[in-house]
Amino acid sequence: MANLSNPSEYRRQVFAQDGFRVVDNTFSQPAGEAYVALYVISDVTGLTTTTPSGDALSSISLVAGSVIYGNFSTVSVATGQLIAYIR
Repeated sequence: MANLSNPSEYRRQVFAQDGFRVVDNTFSQPAGEAYVALYVISDVTGLTTTTPSGDALSSISLVAGSVIYGNFSTVSVATGQLIAYIR
């Protein structure tokens, strides 16, 4: 685990040093995993997320190259692919 008292380690943690998942309509999210950023690889429809603070997304569409930052508890898509960076 990162030493968050070191500024350079904090920045690495913020940008998901724990890796990423490729999310498509067959994605099965591992229990307890959360995401810090979503990068759209191919046009996405039906993007739905949940967040601890309740400011979730529901059935939106995004074009390839779009990026959304946040604290996402769950992520799913109807079509397309995105990369979800693990918190």
